[in-house]
Amino acid sequence: MFDMNLCLFLARFFEKNQVLKERKKNRIMIRMVSYKRLGISTVTGAILGVFCILGAVQRIPGNFSENLAYLLGIWAMRVILGIVIGLAGDIAIFKGEKWQNWVNAVIRGILFGSIFSVAILLIDPFRDYATFAAGIAYGPIIDLITTFIIFLIQKKKQNKKN
Repeated sequence: MFDMNLCLFLARFFEKNQVLKERKKNRIMIRMVSYKRLGISTVTGAILGVFCILGAVQRIPGNFSENLAYLLGIWAMRVILGIVIGLAGDIAIFKGEKWQNWVNAVIRGILFGSIFSVAILLIDPFRDYATFAAGIAYGPIIDLITTFIIFLIQKKKQNKKN
């Protein structure tokens, strides 16, 4: 708030239009979070986390109750992966092509899936490499599903307008 008051004060004494242009540029830089995208990706991450737990239970020694904290940690990492992918919808590696949304979804998914999978592998007492590989695969799956559903929602809105 202090910065805005200072800008307004300086605008009275110096180049008023220049300060206003800077304020307009700052508004353009701020992007709103797509809560639909965030919700879809979080739910998708939670569902895939359940599948990850079901696979991990089969591979690790002991039963479900002995490894509950480990399994809940894997599930939580998949949910957080979904949240991060939902927030990263505006990150574009390739721009300007029709197919760029899908390529960006795959690349973002692999990038974030790899980061979260390495984090799980570093703290994994069982060195479960299948869980590591699943995380790399789940990243693009979450992002592609989310991008596809958002695409369908936007297409439906366009059809209603026409």
